[in-house]
Amino acid sequence: MQENGSEINRGLVDVTPDVRLLSVLRATGVNLNTAMGEIVDNSIDAGANEIDLYVYNNDRKKSNIMIVDNGKGMNDATLRGSLTLAKELKLGINQLGKYGMGMKTAALSLSTQFEVFTQKASGEVLYGEYNINKMEQLGQFKTTVRLANEEEASFFKSKLGRRQRSGTIIIIKNADRLDVTHQTFVRQMQSFIGLTYKNFINRGIAFTVNDVPVKGDKIEAIDVLMRENKKTFVVAERDHYVVEYNAPKTDQVKNTSIEVSATVLPKPDHNSRGKKVDGKDVQLPMNQTNQGIYFYREGRMVGQALNWHNVFGERHNEKNRLRIEINCKSELDQEINMNFLKGNVHPTTQFKNQLSEIIEPYMSEMRERLYKEEKKELAAKAKKIATGLQQRKIEMVIPGPMVNSKQRSTGIDKVKVGSKTDKVTDNKAVTKTNITKRNSKSNSAVRDIKNLLVAAKEIRKLLEAKDVSEEVKNELRAELGLAVAELETV
Repeated sequence: MQENGSEINRGLVDVTPDVRLLSVLRATGVNLNTAMGEIVDNSIDAGANEIDLYVYNNDRKKSNIMIVDNGKGMNDATLRGSLTLAKELKLGINQLGKYGMGMKTAALSLSTQFEVFTQKASGEVLYGEYNINKMEQLGQFKTTVRLANEEEASFFKSKLGRRQRSGTIIIIKNADRLDVTHQTFVRQMQSFIGLTYKNFINRGIAFTVNDVPVKGDKIEAIDVLMRENKKTFVVAERDHYVVEYNAPKTDQVKNTSIEVSATVLPKPDHNSRGKKVDGKDVQLPMNQTNQGIYFYREGRMVGQALNWHNVFGERHNEKNRLRIEINCKSELDQEINMNFLKGNVHPTTQFKNQLSEIIEPYMSEMRERLYKEEKKELAAKAKKIATGLQQRKIEMVIPGPMVNSKQRSTGIDKVKVGSKTDKVTDNKAVTKTNITKRNSKSNSAVRDIKNLLVAAKEIRKLLEAKDVSEEVKNELRAELGLAVAELETV
């Protein structure tokens, strides 16, 4: 059979992608945090307990990014596999790597080339190169893997440390897509690694970052639940729950467990926009951007401030102080639908329903905690206002209206004092000393009245606020003991 003058080939067709695919991968939307995270994941999976990041100018005045770890290193076969797209090298189910795309897509998102230096405890230093410009010129997915020369081996030892028997160094060369300054890179990595790998930092893995090729300061863990603050109310701390999932390939229903932690964060300082508590900066400000669920896979954050509607609900200022952590095992990868960049998770409906049943009691307890706190604060304000309103009946002398010189000589001022009327028949007869005392007392009374009115208006504002529950408003009115009409006169 022929079509358009050519014979149709019904056999198998070679669909090997063109080498230009590597250039296409540069446009996959990998950001700096994601790129560095993919490489750091490999270091953790390799058993490293020291991971150092550097950004610096090379001899061509271009930016290099270097990642050094003291993990178990790679042999020749593993190194070759690590340079192969989608090659799965992971042996354990509890490791961070998943798709075999991390190092390649991460490095290519920042540059067209990178180098790898690696050594196992019982092996020699190996060198691998990945340069898409060279591969495109060659027209093949082929690159160089060989023994490191003397100079390369010496460099490897100098960066890793003479006492280290194994490890890996990755250098992303001439990073043409690094769109931040070196100082910003350092700050960004301190925040990203402190958040994403806080569980690993707490377990003893040391991360450093510096904008020169010299080891920098350790990165501190950032706890999104602010457990270290004495004012934080802990609702749950690593509570375990059994959940069901469909096993890959067999689709058999199995059970596994997840960990849930939840807290109500301390109340931020007034007018600090959620950035300060007791005058100290908060590492992760309390606002709508940061509220929600923080999702971890094998201890590594893969979803930040998520607000699935049927689990956490929509974002609202009332929830700025509510945060939840969920940690799952890699067994749930099919249920959480994590993308290959590990930048977010999109759970299945079945898994969301299970999470909703688990999370709702915590959400109710957190809301109740905020309600009680709000009620207590409003009750205190109500008592203050009620006390102040009672003091309005004290005897106060308020200056009469201003008069001209003719009126001063004959005028009579009438001033209300409580329920009485005090008549001053002759202004000239009042001594200067008495006028001073009277004015002082009057000014003090006026200040008290002004302060009282300010507080009363604040209470009225609270009573009219849409974000204050009607139940709390009614309790506030009862505490004040005032009729609505009285408040409307304020």
